[in-house]
Amino acid sequence: MRSAVTVQALHEKLLASDSATEVLAQTFGDPVVACRMLCDPLALTPWQRAQLAPTQSEPACHRRVTLLAGGRPVSEADLWYVPARLWPGMAATLAETDRPFGAVVRPMQPVRETLASRVCAPGEPVALEHEALLRDREGRPIALVAERYLPGVFQ
Repeated sequence: MRSAVTVQALHEKLLASDSATEVLAQTFGDPVVACRMLCDPLALTPWQRAQLAPTQSEPACHRRVTLLAGGRPVSEADLWYVPARLWPGMAATLAETDRPFGAVVRPMQPVRETLASRVCAPGEPVALEHEALLRDREGRPIALVAERYLPGVFQ
């Protein structure tokens, strides 16, 4: 049975941090690895599109991953990012490696803004959900992430 306090503690850490990757490393251990999942690119919803504001000249890319921390799966995430808004080489790293988004863009010092979050009831397929927008230091949105934290890590 999962501990609601533990889920709540992770929820609070995520709300207070600019990097879910760093929170996962601190909470569950290093290394944090993003195992890319093959899937058809997921389209942004109209609401998500309004938040990320991609353009025809700066389209968004989709990446789906399972995040492992300390060698065990802790979350699944869908990430939409605008490659043209990242620093040189970052988009290629995301496309070609299993490095987590947060680790790749850490030099940009992005700011994470939680858009929605929900602590789920026991028995649901996920324990915690977060949707967040990452902005660069100039305030431009660079990525939107929908994270689902797995209940098995709290048992």
